[in-house]
Amino acid sequence: MFRALITASLACALMLSPSAFAQTTNKDNSVEKLPIEYFFKNAAYEHVVISPTGKYFAIKSNAGDRDQILVFNRETSKVASSFNLAENQRFSDIHWVTDERFIFASQKYVGLWDNQGGPRNLYAANADGSNRLQLFFSDTAGYSLLSLLPDDPEHILIGRYHWRDGGEVKVHRLNVNNARTFYEADQPPKANGVSPDNKGNLRIGYIIEPDEDDVFKSHITLFYKPFGKDNWVEYEIENFREGATVLLNGYSDDGRFAYLSTNNWDATTQVYRFDTQLATLEKIAGNDLVDVYTTVTGMSGELLGVEFMPGKIERVYFENDTQSAKLLKQLEQAFPGQRVRFTSTTKDKKQAIISVSSDRNAGEFYLLNTETLQVSFIAAPRENLYAEDMAPMQPISYTTRDDITIHGYLTTPRDWDGKTKLPMIVNVHGGPHGPRDTWGFNSEVQFFANRGYAVLQVNFRGSGGYGYDFQQSGYQKWGREMQDDVTDGTLWAIKQGIADEDRICIYGGSYGGYAALMGVIREPDLYQCSVGYVGVYSLPLMYEVGDVQETSRGKKVWERYVGTDEEVLKANSPVYNVDKIKVPLYLVHGSRDVRVPIDHMHALTKALDSAGKDDYKVFVREDGHGFYKEEYKLELYKELESFFAEHLSK
Repeated sequence: MFRALITASLACALMLSPSAFAQTTNKDNSVEKLPIEYFFKNAAYEHVVISPTGKYFAIKSNAGDRDQILVFNRETSKVASSFNLAENQRFSDIHWVTDERFIFASQKYVGLWDNQGGPRNLYAANADGSNRLQLFFSDTAGYSLLSLLPDDPEHILIGRYHWRDGGEVKVHRLNVNNARTFYEADQPPKANGVSPDNKGNLRIGYIIEPDEDDVFKSHITLFYKPFGKDNWVEYEIENFREGATVLLNGYSDDGRFAYLSTNNWDATTQVYRFDTQLATLEKIAGNDLVDVYTTVTGMSGELLGVEFMPGKIERVYFENDTQSAKLLKQLEQAFPGQRVRFTSTTKDKKQAIISVSSDRNAGEFYLLNTETLQVSFIAAPRENLYAEDMAPMQPISYTTRDDITIHGYLTTPRDWDGKTKLPMIVNVHGGPHGPRDTWGFNSEVQFFANRGYAVLQVNFRGSGGYGYDFQQSGYQKWGREMQDDVTDGTLWAIKQGIADEDRICIYGGSYGGYAALMGVIREPDLYQCSVGYVGVYSLPLMYEVGDVQETSRGKKVWERYVGTDEEVLKANSPVYNVDKIKVPLYLVHGSRDVRVPIDHMHALTKALDSAGKDDYKVFVREDGHGFYKEEYKLELYKELESFFAEHLSK
């Protein structure tokens, strides 16, 4: 199956282009309902990495209950080998380390949003399938991949974290052929983290000293090697405030400048350039509304810039004159309105794999000839979804009842006339503190829009990405101000003439499931139905079950998020307020969920039964915190399609 798919895709490479994709519309220009499988079937192409000579593609695919890596030989147009491990093993960090050998990490995931296997393990194999080897097994120690060491084909550089060392990192060279490790003594003492430059030379280190009484407070000491020298020098970050973070984003091509993102002196995370020769720190990029979203790297791994997401993607380049920067800017013109990124390149930089995506494009992989600028299509993760058929996701903002500006996204059916009031699904994100809704392709949102619904996504207070103060403003506001923000967004959509006030349902997963239930409790006449997906339904119960409470730090974080007052927790928990619910419910849960155990759903159904509330359905499958298995996803969205159609149609 996979071989035929790969061969067919590559055989068509020179004939396919984005403009060749046809629309699937009816004769009256209305959007055709696409099969559920198009949106939620496991992707055969999740990632593509080219080998140093260009001879192979390493392709990550979803094989159902586990991930698979297929090595495709471009010279023979055949699959040279394939790799998968045990059930629920998911792969990441796929890198070619020599012309014929690659490495990859594996970690156990049961659901979409919870991992049950602890730290990742590291593996290596040859392209032909020989010499398969586990390079690092995480038991009493974990690791981080620091550098592929471009000038040393036999080794990579890793940071080893042993549980007895109190978070101190020990840097090792790891032989990718026999798994032997060699300790590198050249690092700052007691460092919690180190960072090598683009050539693999250690250049930055840091020590984090957490406050014993407050897990949200810490002090950071920075160490660096001056440009062209080998000695470590301490650099004190003055006035390090509560909630501040420092993240090393990368280095300039020549290694002189290190780029740091921090919110220590600003309301949002901004980018500073640290000159390792002059020991100066200069702010070079920032956005007053949002934090840095992600970095933009070049073909050699050098940092080219960063992206912000106040609405859609906004890219800022630091390095404008490099070959990589010039190529990316040309590609952005060729794919207007889309994100273009390098995934990998050959050693001579003559060939590169690029990924292209947007709110309407689920993702495409192309092979770029960097000399001729010829771009050839390789594959698309969602091969049956064409951008022309998908719905646009528009940034929106509104003012809440207490005068706070909230941002989010509105997706409307592609054939909407802009005048007719639409049935709407309010889709609340999980987390809630740290995650946020973003602009980009979302299979779930596009599925609902394809079925004729407007989809509203709200970055309520407490969401991540808008600065630490905004995130902190949601602490201990669950079911109150955070919920009011969602309600005010719903009312905004009604007032704008977008949503039909008699056809609105609220839906979400994890925290979003909590909000979906609290929405119909606090506003019993606003919504026509509610769907809770692996939701938190009892705040007191979160202190008793789930992996959040397994560590002292996790318990302290939870106390900061929701508080400890038992009466307040009950007053803002669905389980203790079912008497206010007036609309049909659909409750979805995984029996193997360790993040929010199924005890939450059982407590809720027991309370509903006791209150005589029998207008609810239950969908339970043997999966984790969010369904990963294809059969369950397809079954679930078929059920949700029927449920929403029943309660949102007139």
